[in-house]
Amino acid sequence: MGRTLLVVLALFTPLVALVFEHVGNVRITERHHSHHDTYVVSAEFTRSLVLAMTFMAALGLLVAWLCDQDVFLPDAVTVLAFFDAFIVTCFVMWRLLCRYRVSTFGDTMAVTPLAGPKVWVRYDQIDRLEWSGLRVGTGFRNLVVWVGGRRAATILGFVDVEQILLSIDRFDLLPNTN
Repeated sequence: MGRTLLVVLALFTPLVALVFEHVGNVRITERHHSHHDTYVVSAEFTRSLVLAMTFMAALGLLVAWLCDQDVFLPDAVTVLAFFDAFIVTCFVMWRLLCRYRVSTFGDTMAVTPLAGPKVWVRYDQIDRLEWSGLRVGTGFRNLVVWVGGRRAATILGFVDVEQILLSIDRFDLLPNTN
């Protein structure tokens, strides 16, 4: 029973992600609308996570089969559990990143975080902006937005932070780099 569940998980988790990547909404960045701009994690990045899941599922099933054929020593269930852990972790990360978005309006922005409710931030109420984390593929780090002395939202470096900063237009709140 355990082995069957692990095989099903290895087969269907990437398949579900592939189907949603293919038929789901396009998730493109929407710029220069009359009243808002929306920034999302690039489709290329989320697609690469799905392809990594698919590759690891195929590799895991192959290695597990080779273990069953006594080509490798480990138990096939252990091998499947290892690969399934990777696949499920990637699936959760993919799902959370697909949810993330930042919408900028004239005087406010709405951040839909990886988890939790949407956060609305008025630009004139921002106390400070702070860089955090490591640089990602876009060249930017995460930008933490502070309102009322508390962390209100985090703009992930995966989205177009530069354009979002231009919309906020509060460069005086960025840390001095001298």
